[in-house]
Amino acid sequence: MIVCPPGYYKSQRDGEWLLEPPDALRLLPIRYREKRKPLQTLRQLVRELLAEQPALTPLRASLPETFVTAEGEFAAQTALFVRRGDQLGYIHVAAVFGDDSVDVLDAPVYSSSAFESTALLVRQLAYTLRLGLGYRKRRYLYTPPLGWSRIAAGLSTRFYPPDFPSHRAMLVMHPAVPRTVSPEALCTSLIERYRQKGLSFESDGGVTPMTSDHGLHGLAFCLSSQKPKAASMLTEPSPISAVSSDAQPQLLQDLLVFADAHYLYTLVCESTTQARRGELAQALAAVARSVRPLPAPHIAPTAKDAEPPASAIYL
Repeated sequence: MIVCPPGYYKSQRDGEWLLEPPDALRLLPIRYREKRKPLQTLRQLVRELLAEQPALTPLRASLPETFVTAEGEFAAQTALFVRRGDQLGYIHVAAVFGDDSVDVLDAPVYSSSAFESTALLVRQLAYTLRLGLGYRKRRYLYTPPLGWSRIAAGLSTRFYPPDFPSHRAMLVMHPAVPRTVSPEALCTSLIERYRQKGLSFESDGGVTPMTSDHGLHGLAFCLSSQKPKAASMLTEPSPISAVSSDAQPQLLQDLLVFADAHYLYTLVCESTTQARRGELAQALAAVARSVRPLPAPHIAPTAKDAEPPASAIYL
């Protein structure tokens, strides 16, 4: 849901919302597209916008600016310097990212006196935009391991080393979940859950404290199973478990759990005793250091506070 700026009026055309400015401003409408699927990056959205407007000649784009909305969702904005016929101007593009969709704003402006004010307005519109997704499982920001291939499934992402499957290893980045237990309790409950299914995982007893470069604190556990064909503890089925019964390697799970006041962040590296463990440890440590905490979950306003005054948003 978007808040219409004072003096503008909202209309709908072909499933898209247009925020029409007052006639006195002599500006083009701001376009708002809601819950676009599939989820796309800002770069992909910009390419799509340019493809649908062949009359535009892109000249350059500003570096994307990332920010967090008032609701605690990730957002990004950029400005495209373009030529349309003999006119030079900007198209300001902002995106607010949900779990499986993205809300997009784009505002063309060819009046030099309105370049800056339009950029600020688009930023405010994105900042106050509400997705209404609430306190939930969420993706978080981190730096993927360099050169590893990536497969996303739902909110989780799996990474495989460049020489997989000869090097049998897999890193799974699970979504952050609302915190209800400690990292130690999470590890214990996962071991017990799979033990009840007949899968024998044990902890080596060692727990290593860890810290990300962005202030998150957590613990690292090493779990092992003597059953070479045991299913993955957190990802079923697992390609790592499909090893030859003749080799009888030990299945290993490096479980890293960060915690803050609101979320638990879980990283799992699956491998065997035949894997290059030193190399995997370095890759896992680098990813762990890069994990960024999520914004604090948004607390829904009361009915009295639901609509802030326009002056509080735009001035």
